[in-house]
Amino acid sequence: MKTKNPFAARVQLFNIYLLGISLLLLAQSFSYQLYRLGFVLLFIGVPFQIAIGNVKPEASRPEAIKKTLIYLAIVALIFALSIFVTPILIELGRNK
Repeated sequence: MKTKNPFAARVQLFNIYLLGISLLLLAQSFSYQLYRLGFVLLFIGVPFQIAIGNVKPEASRPEAIKKTLIYLAIVALIFALSIFVTPILIELGRNK
């Protein structure tokens, strides 16, 4: 009897497939709509990979969801902070 993989491992595998499909859609050159879909999938998949990649594959569903949400919040915070700090740093560079 085949045992089911833990939730976190299945989500990680799904995200790897999602990233692969998005790269294939970006690499094709015959449809702009598929290219845009690939870009959106990549835009969603990369931050999610950062978050879910830091969760142990053996984690249970509630533990994996909790840690993923925490990591996504950290990624969003760093992203927002970098948007806030960038103009300040540019202005510092211009004043020299």
